[in-house]
Amino acid sequence: MSDVATASSLALLSSPLSALNLNSDTLYYGLNFKATQAVLPGMMNRLRKNKGDMDLDIACVLYDKKCNLVDTVWFKSLRDSSESIRHQGDSLNGKDRGMNALYEGSVDPEIIELRLNAVPSYVTHIALVLTSYKGQPLRRIEAGKLHLSDDEGNPAFEIDLRTLPAKCNGLWVAHLRREVDDWHLTLQVLPTDSNDIPKIAAFVSAELARSLPQPSVGRAL
Repeated sequence: MSDVATASSLALLSSPLSALNLNSDTLYYGLNFKATQAVLPGMMNRLRKNKGDMDLDIACVLYDKKCNLVDTVWFKSLRDSSESIRHQGDSLNGKDRGMNALYEGSVDPEIIELRLNAVPSYVTHIALVLTSYKGQPLRRIEAGKLHLSDDEGNPAFEIDLRTLPAKCNGLWVAHLRREVDDWHLTLQVLPTDSNDIPKIAAFVSAELARSLPQPSVGRAL
């Protein structure tokens, strides 16, 4: 993860949101990228140099305290059941959401709003995910950034997509964990074996479960 550019505010890998100077309970998980065509996966596509528009997607996956999947907010389901996490709409190529949503425009072509104070109490973990829908490696994008900030524009992190591993087409970006007094943010930047969001959701569930404290095993006296 050392080659991933991040905001200086995340000098530590994991922090409570209050320590990152985020002044709001509303966060925005945004993706901004330049419209790019890249060679499609598959031997014949590589031989023929068949290209297609890169279609990048962000998602938020919700889990309970036992790391069981609760809900997924993605291009097929733009809001969770409580409507506290809201996807603002899918971009298929980075240039189809209007002039203001072009690369480095005033708005992101894809953004998810997280109203943390309205997230149901049974949701303990929120995974932030990025995928390349057609399977092209994420770093093939000509230019692109992924970021998390509050509604005043204070940044939690920023990732340059060009710094990601060469073959990565699915990424567990970050993890929000509910604690008694605050949400804690862990920057993961962990490539996954699939660009399929449901498969990534299952992978993250297993990884989170592995990190839970295990009950001690012993014999009663």
